Amino acid sequence: MSKPESIQSSGRFFVAGAIAFITILTGMDPIAIPGSIICSILLAVGMSRLRAAYGERIVPLGRSMLLLGMLGPVLWVIGIAFMGNSGETAIRQGLWVLLFAGPAFSLLGLTLFGLTALISKPMPRLNWLPLFAGIWYPVTFTLFSIYDIAHKGVFPDQYVPVLNFMLVIQFFALCGLGLVLINDLSKELATA
Repeated sequence: MSKPESIQSSGRFFVAGAIAFITILTGMDPIAIPGSIICSILLAVGMSRLRAAYGERIVPLGRSMLLLGMLGPVLWVIGIAFMGNSGETAIRQGLWVLLFAGPAFSLLGLTLFGLTALISKPMPRLNWLPLFAGIWYPVTFTLFSIYDIAHKGVFPDQYVPVLNFMLVIQFFALCGLGLVLINDLSKELATA
């Protein structure tokens, strides 16, 4: 796959990942949990294409952070195995949040890539966007997980509006990154 095709494909996978991600907002496990894994997979593929497109323009640490982000689906599988092994005990202790860790891990990789992109500027424009597009859910997930585990799985209903707002920001930020990458195809072709 050529570099411009990788850029465009990466953008499409980020938009598709954003659409799968927004299913977490439903709050219904039969929709949100499969959406979590589909999101992790789509984001991992998007990051692999982003790495293929901009790998030579970014510092080695940035390439490594994209690899880290591509491990989101693996973390999700580990979480499912742990939940299956621990059963009701894990749910009562609040460890059910591990079912939503895959996208957080993937987006953490995107966030860390974004930090390196601020320095090496691999994209033709908006090099801050990967950081902005990746940071919302990992921060929200981490804070919520700490609260949930500390309170033994008691769901913090008073924070639901804030959580939902952060999820919506994450959705639009991922869509924005995807659309910018799709649009950057023409800029990459012009400079080639």
